[in-house]
Amino acid sequence: MKETGTRIHFPDRNRIVSELKSNSVADIPVEFIVDCSLERINVIGQSSLLQYFSTTFGVLLRFYPKIDGIYCQVNIRGHQNGIKELKDSVIYFRRLMHTNLDTVVMKMETSFDHVWLIRDHIDKIVAATGAGIRCPDVSVLKELPKKYCVWIRGSFDQVYLASSMLHGLLPMQLMVQVPLDRVSCTFLVEAKDVDVLARLERSVDTLTIRLTSYEWNARNLFELLRRCLDQPNIQVVIPHLPSNWLGIADITRNTFISASQKLSSFLFSNESGCAQQFSAMVIDIPQSSGLSDQTSSTTSWSSPLTESSIPSLAASRFDRESSRHLSQLLETVGLCHYSDLFKQNEVDLAMFTTLKDEDLISIGIVSFGARKILLNVIQELRR
Repeated sequence: MKETGTRIHFPDRNRIVSELKSNSVADIPVEFIVDCSLERINVIGQSSLLQYFSTTFGVLLRFYPKIDGIYCQVNIRGHQNGIKELKDSVIYFRRLMHTNLDTVVMKMETSFDHVWLIRDHIDKIVAATGAGIRCPDVSVLKELPKKYCVWIRGSFDQVYLASSMLHGLLPMQLMVQVPLDRVSCTFLVEAKDVDVLARLERSVDTLTIRLTSYEWNARNLFELLRRCLDQPNIQVVIPHLPSNWLGIADITRNTFISASQKLSSFLFSNESGCAQQFSAMVIDIPQSSGLSDQTSSTTSWSSPLTESSIPSLAASRFDRESSRHLSQLLETVGLCHYSDLFKQNEVDLAMFTTLKDEDLISIGIVSFGARKILLNVIQELRR
C-alpha cells in the first residue's frame, strides 16, 4: 500500500461470522502432494524439514503418514505468486526423498464463483495442457462442499500451465463512483463487446459503476475504467499479463457474461432460502434495466441475492487473531508448548475445531496423551 499509494481492504461480507475486522489479504494457497518413504522422513526429521523448507523456499510442509506405516503423504504448500519457489521446493524435496519426478499432483483452494466460471472450460483446458483436472460439483446448492478444491495431475509443466490458466479465469471486479452528470453510458456497449459485465447503481447524485470479467481480461477492464473516469491513455498502467494466458483467452473469449446469466438463472430456479445463502460473491447478476433504453441491454442492477456471500476462500484463510485465541486455549489446558506447531501449519481456532487425530499427528503432535486432551477440547468446541 505504501509503494502504490492505495488502500487494500478485506470486505466485511467475506469474513467468517464472529471474526474481527481485518485488512490483511491472503493469496490463493497452492499445494503439491508427494508420496515418499516415512522412514526417510524420520531419518532427516520432520522439524528439520519444516525449518529448512520454510527458510529456503518459503513453503509449508504437512505430513500425513499412511496407515501401512511405510509411506507418508507430504503436502508442500505455497502461493501462486511464488509458484517458482514452490516448484523448486518440490523438485528438491523429491530428490531428497529419492522419489521420481514423472507425475505431480497440485491442490488449489478457491471459491464457489471461481469454480462456477471454470466448470464449462475444464475439458478444453485438459485438451490444451494434457493435465488431469478434478473440479468440485456446484450443480446442487444443498450439496456444496465445505471447501472448493481443484486437483490437477500431470507433469510439472502440464500442472503449472493448467494452474496458470485456471488462475486467469478468476473473476476480477473494478468499481468507481462518479457524479451523475459526468458519466457517458456509451462505454456500456463497448463493455459488452469485450465480455465485461457492467452494473450501475444510482444514488441521489452519484453513480456507482462495477466492471467485472475474467482476470485475463484485465486490460479491457482497466481501459473501460479509464474511459469512465475520462483519464488520458497512459501506457504505464496497462497490466502486464502472463504470456500463457493467451491460450485461455482463446478458449474462453466471450463467455463471462453468459456464465453470469447462467448463474442468475440457476439461483433463481432455486428460490428456497438455500439459493440466497449460496449466491455469487463476485459475479454480478444481470437484472432489470435502469438508466435509459440505450443502456437496457447491458446494464445490470443489484439484487437481494447479491447481498449474501457463499462459502468461499475466506473460510479457509489463516487468521492471526483466531490463532491468538487458540494459543490462549492451549495455555489453559497446559499444552502451550504446541502453539508454534499450530502456527507453522497455519491452524487457527476455526481450523482447529475441524481437526482429527491423524491431522494432529501430521502436524507433529505424536504424544498420545496430548492428542487425547486436544481431541476432547475439539469435541467440546463443536457442541
